Amino acid sequence: MTKTSFSLLIIIALATSCQQKQQAKNIEITAVHDSIAVIPFELEGGGSWGFKINVGHKTFIYQDIIPTIAGRHYFQTKEDAQKVGDLMVAKMRSNGKSFPIISKQELLDMKIAGVE
Repeated sequence: MTKTSFSLLIIIALATSCQQKQQAKNIEITAVHDSIAVIPFELEGGGSWGFKINVGHKTFIYQDIIPTIAGRHYFQTKEDAQKVGDLMVAKMRSNGKSFPIISKQELLDMKIAGVE
């Protein structure tokens, strides 16, 4: 292999490597931007829970009470808040990130404490 051919081979390899790294970086940025995450949190005073749903780095839903139920009823456990948040995220993913609606029956089916 001549010196010129070897140099050309190295340049092509470097260019291909840089292009692949840029594509991977673009995928990572898109994944973070399009990610949907449920983040449970404990309310002040303790003993009650809520959750927020982030789309990318922004809060899309802040839910500090049990949805659908009349009055201000709080999630009694972190697990209940997480379950309802997960259901909302599943609905958002199937409906193109639109605002999800939760029914009382769905809350009953999940056995969310405080829902009768």
